[in-house]
Amino acid sequence: MTDDGTRPADRAEVTEGGDPVCWLNRVCEECGAFREDLSAPVCARCGTPFPG
Repeated sequence: MTDDGTRPADRAEVTEGGDPVCWLNRVCEECGAFREDLSAPVCARCGTPFPG
């Protein structure tokens, strides 16, 4: 039992906001670096061009 008299399974999970479902469009296909600047034409780590 919890302090409010319910079992943990009785309470609904509440989630708000959070990260997008997929960050894949922000990862360099060549080296795996995370793309901080979406306007950058190439990867800051390895120089691989990002798709158009």
